[in-house]
Amino acid sequence: MSNSPETPLPRVSEQMPALAGDFARACKANGIALDFLPRTLPLVDRLMKTAAASTSPKAITAYVGEVIVRETGAFWYEFDGRPFLNVGDYQADPLTAITALFEGAIAHEGDVAIESTKAYCEMICRMQRLWLDGTVLGTYDSMSALRTSMTTDARLAGWLVRQSQLAVKTAKMQWQESLDLSADSLDAVERILSAIHSHSQQTPLTEQALGEASEIWGAYFGEVIRRRYGGQWSTSADGTLQVDLSGTSPQPIAKVRKRIVDGASDNIRVYFFAIPKAMRS
Repeated sequence: MSNSPETPLPRVSEQMPALAGDFARACKANGIALDFLPRTLPLVDRLMKTAAASTSPKAITAYVGEVIVRETGAFWYEFDGRPFLNVGDYQADPLTAITALFEGAIAHEGDVAIESTKAYCEMICRMQRLWLDGTVLGTYDSMSALRTSMTTDARLAGWLVRQSQLAVKTAKMQWQESLDLSADSLDAVERILSAIHSHSQQTPLTEQALGEASEIWGAYFGEVIRRRYGGQWSTSADGTLQVDLSGTSPQPIAKVRKRIVDGASDNIRVYFFAIPKAMRS
């Protein structure tokens, strides 16, 4: 009997992508090209019907899961010994659904009946969109009403919505923080910016990374400002985005950039609650 330690099993976060890659390569060897895009899922559905004996539910789950990962930014984790997907506000159990489909049954996710891997992927993506849309909408009746309230520039309004959704999604999935466009949520944003600043002291951010982080969290911060104090977004003469309020025009993206670079002395929550004073002056 060998005295050498056993090789530890790979974690689900490593195992499932590797299994998906093996599955895609095996399919390619048999003339079926899979590129991890949703358009390939009908091929997987046909494969389950014609070659079930030569593959496994877990291999198909890994591939379908990786398609979802690339569409939504989800990540794998283990729950009760099973591979789950964290899709933000929704936790998916793809192995249960894919196993049912593999066995020729209809899968169910809550009250939703699912008849194909394509339908399963679409359902997960739809759940994420509903979460993000609902969170960013808040008390607004429609996305059109929200965009109109943001700015008279339709293109800028669309960008602001996307950036706000990306902030909500990134906060939940990368930082385990929940954002709801409220003033209280700035505590969570402060924690995130503090962590980014601390990390940048060890590994300096590239200009691109700094710019992207400033835009994501700055757009979110600006929306919190606008919803609390009124006004609309506009572009200043030098091209900087700002929120036009009575008596002052905060530039939240520039402020967040300064917070990331300079640290806690530029706390955005302190800045936020000082805005009324600037409006009165």
